[in-house]
Amino acid sequence: MDYQGNNLSDFFQANGHLVLKRVDNNYKLRSFTEKEIEHITDRYSTSLGSGSFGDVYKGRLDDQRPVAVKRYKNGTKKEEFAKEVIVHSQINHKNVVRLLGCCTEENALMIVMEFVCNGNLYNILHCSNADGPILFPLDKRLDIAIESAEALSCMHSMYSPVLHGDIKPANILLDEKYLPKLSDFGIARLLSTDEAQRTKTVTGCIGYVDPLFCQSGILTTKSDVYSFGVVLLEMITRKKATDGTTSLTQCFAEAVGSGKKVRQLFDVEITYDKKKMKLIEKL
Repeated sequence: MDYQGNNLSDFFQANGHLVLKRVDNNYKLRSFTEKEIEHITDRYSTSLGSGSFGDVYKGRLDDQRPVAVKRYKNGTKKEEFAKEVIVHSQINHKNVVRLLGCCTEENALMIVMEFVCNGNLYNILHCSNADGPILFPLDKRLDIAIESAEALSCMHSMYSPVLHGDIKPANILLDEKYLPKLSDFGIARLLSTDEAQRTKTVTGCIGYVDPLFCQSGILTTKSDVYSFGVVLLEMITRKKATDGTTSLTQCFAEAVGSGKKVRQLFDVEITYDKKKMKLIEKL
């Protein structure tokens, strides 16, 4: 059912008060019941993946529009759930997964988002098909990088800037045209303008976390920028951010510091083409 009354508003007022005072209380979200979600997902029959916060399933609305449903693990705090929904609902950008609605029933916390059909950037970078690595032209890599950067810039430039906190290839989804959409706002947070935020809990994924944040415990939009820089390295080298004890950023820094040609780290799909290499070297 479409939200008509105060159900969602009351829920967010009760559970998201720490951030509500910074945002316009205008969600425009659809409110779903647990039974409606079960119907939409055909009783959670098609899994799209799982993470630390819960599982994601494919569904279809009554108008046949495909959606992704994120079902949170039992024990998830309502306050944390409310924060994620509030933060995500503030972002309106073509390169951010659109939030459509949520279910706030007891032990059935879920969000409903647009379905993005071509997986994520991690899969295209690091997984293979029957013929080997998936072809990934440089111009497409650059398109993904530019549009992802535009989404981050939009989030960081909002009146109350949004810090994503977990930028990595797995959280950059790809649509039918292989255009990127940032996803997973589970640890995202709103920041007052020019405000840094201190936290005792290390957030983000190993290999992408800003070393300065690890030292200070202070989160800023620069933390996202560092993580995005690691993603750019992955896109150019097609190597994982961490592989055992090997750190991609450390390898890159050592190559630059020693005067070695960093092109030795680049993906062979790029290096075989001299024109592509000249383009990369100009960036």
